[in-house]
Amino acid sequence: MNIFFNLELLILDFFTAFGLYSFLFLILSIFIKKIALYQFDNQAKRFISFVGVLYIIFWVLGTIVYYIDCNPVEKSAMIDRMFGKYWFGIWIQPIFWFLLSQIFGIKFFSKNILIRIFASFFLIFSIERLVIISTSLHRDYLPSSWTIYRQLDIYPSNFILSILMKILIFILFVGLYTFIANKINQLRNK
Repeated sequence: MNIFFNLELLILDFFTAFGLYSFLFLILSIFIKKIALYQFDNQAKRFISFVGVLYIIFWVLGTIVYYIDCNPVEKSAMIDRMFGKYWFGIWIQPIFWFLLSQIFGIKFFSKNILIRIFASFFLIFSIERLVIISTSLHRDYLPSSWTIYRQLDIYPSNFILSILMKILIFILFVGLYTFIANKINQLRNK
């Protein structure tokens, strides 16, 4: 169970990093018209499609493993959550991320800038995060009681550094994915 959870977190970081990378790419593509930039972007889109497939596989396997490890009461509650009145709360986010990651394999969708911005936004901000942000903004707190920096130790410099690290790690994994894919293609052609 721990392995699936850790892999899912890693894969979720790839979704967020790809969303951030996409915004960076769109800004850079305005100023830089190099072919290498677009070739790397094509590899990044292939990689995120691959990650989307891995994500749905690990989500399904993790769900099955969790179900097997549960006691009968938890199994009943899990089945009720997954197929009961509020089933969409369990299913919508994984299916949405899977579909968003797969649209980058279709040329029409991957070339359309508005669709890419929309998909990147929803890869960065999950439905759960949007609900949390929405409910947080609708609380009846005074601005003087907002203490995000003291409670969470989140400072703007740390936040920007973490965004840059996510993008750099994503770029590293895309390079690794490209290297492995090229080696596999070379072995196939021999």
